[in-house]
Amino acid sequence: MNKFLLTLLLLASSTLTGCISYSQHNLPPLEQWPPVQARQEKPNAYLHVTTQSQFNGELSGSAVNQILVEKSLLETFKESGQFQSVTTQKVDSNLYITANLTNNEQGNVASAFLTGFTLFVIPTTFSNTFTLETVFKDSDGKVLGKIVKQESTRTWMQLLLVVGIPFNERGDGVLKHLTQSTLDEAVKRKLI
Repeated sequence: MNKFLLTLLLLASSTLTGCISYSQHNLPPLEQWPPVQARQEKPNAYLHVTTQSQFNGELSGSAVNQILVEKSLLETFKESGQFQSVTTQKVDSNLYITANLTNNEQGNVASAFLTGFTLFVIPTTFSNTFTLETVFKDSDGKVLGKIVKQESTRTWMQLLLVVGIPFNERGDGVLKHLTQSTLDEAVKRKLI
């Protein structure tokens, strides 16, 4: 009977483990989205997306899902209303945009091990800094400008954080805000 109760306790504790992530809100909120278009003639744009992952400042083997990042950026670029067309397929365009998303995760491996070893009774935390570096070039390849935006998230992992899961902030919201902020600045600087 004791083995059954112990097994039941282990199963219950493993299902109650949770983590919650929230944004640090480094970027100010946008005044208006989509931004007001000053130009009458909208450009055709080619968007090239790359991703990179770091752990404590060093390149890591894990990668940010490039397909999902590319899809999210493309969707935000299209909904901005600043372009006649935007594509990730290499075609002749009026505007060439290169976007590189870097995810630098900061955390303590020993603390994460201790949290896992104690079945999430002892909590741990880590942070992610997402940097979106976007370079705008004209049809001749001349650099029109470069915009770098950063946003950070903090993640807590603990046994009883399961109650916070419905309030957990999704990573695609941070990426969307980074992209919107980049496009807003690009319009203000007349890079688009």
